[in-house]
Amino acid sequence: MSRFSKLSVLYLLMGLFISMFNGYSQVSKSASARLDRFLKENSNITFTALVSDATEQILRHKVYCIALETTNIYDDSGKDLDEFIVIDDGTDIQSCQKFRKNTSMDFFLDHLHEDFSLTPATAPLFQDLLDILYPVEGWKLDKREFFFKDGKWYFLRDAYMRSKQGFEIQVDSEGKITDMRYKMKWDVPDRS
Repeated sequence: MSRFSKLSVLYLLMGLFISMFNGYSQVSKSASARLDRFLKENSNITFTALVSDATEQILRHKVYCIALETTNIYDDSGKDLDEFIVIDDGTDIQSCQKFRKNTSMDFFLDHLHEDFSLTPATAPLFQDLLDILYPVEGWKLDKREFFFKDGKWYFLRDAYMRSKQGFEIQVDSEGKITDMRYKMKWDVPDRS
């Protein structure tokens, strides 16, 4: 009679294989220390609070820009700068995503002040907020516009040929935002 079942031998062999695989994929402590030192010497991370009328009046949470500056990479004495816009809700950090396709913005609704209403009076302020959270390239600034049609606000951010892209925001009769999405391509509704 066998002391080990086939199943326990299989688990033992799988555990041995996984531990050997992990052992070969680990970075040694000395290499890790050198890599950490290289990063500390050649990079700088800063956090900047983005405070404006738009962020204060529309959002319940703080907004930050995280800047990662790297130098001396690939024998280039110049600097590379990557920036990330994030929202801190006091518990978690939520990054403001880049759009590569039509995207629901349901997560964003949780960050709005409960008493905020999107109306003709607050639409310019909301445009300012979008410019902070989702900056538009300088050469695209003339493509920005916003308007209201059939219970939806449209905040256009870019145009290509006859199609436009930007935010489509559904509001109720009081102007409360009920749905928000980014659309990569849509025809601009007739505003008449």
